[in-house]
Amino acid sequence: MSGKDVAVVALLILGFASFVTTHVWLAGRLILRGSSRLRGALALFVPPLAPIWGYRQGFRKGAVLWVAALVTYVAARVVAQFA
Repeated sequence: MSGKDVAVVALLILGFASFVTTHVWLAGRLILRGSSRLRGALALFVPPLAPIWGYRQGFRKGAVLWVAALVTYVAARVVAQFA
């Protein structure tokens, strides 16, 4: 394995782990502190709803982190596919 391969694998793992962690955290926060607990539960199983409803509920940092983690993971997948 070259150094580039190691970096791509590390980015894949970091991107996916941060995406899943942020998603569960944001959905959990919607369940516990949101106005509608049903929205939080639904956001847990329909991922694109989590940042939308989180942003609307005032969890802006969580929504931005969710999008950033997803972008990191997708970018790493693209690099891994063409590397």
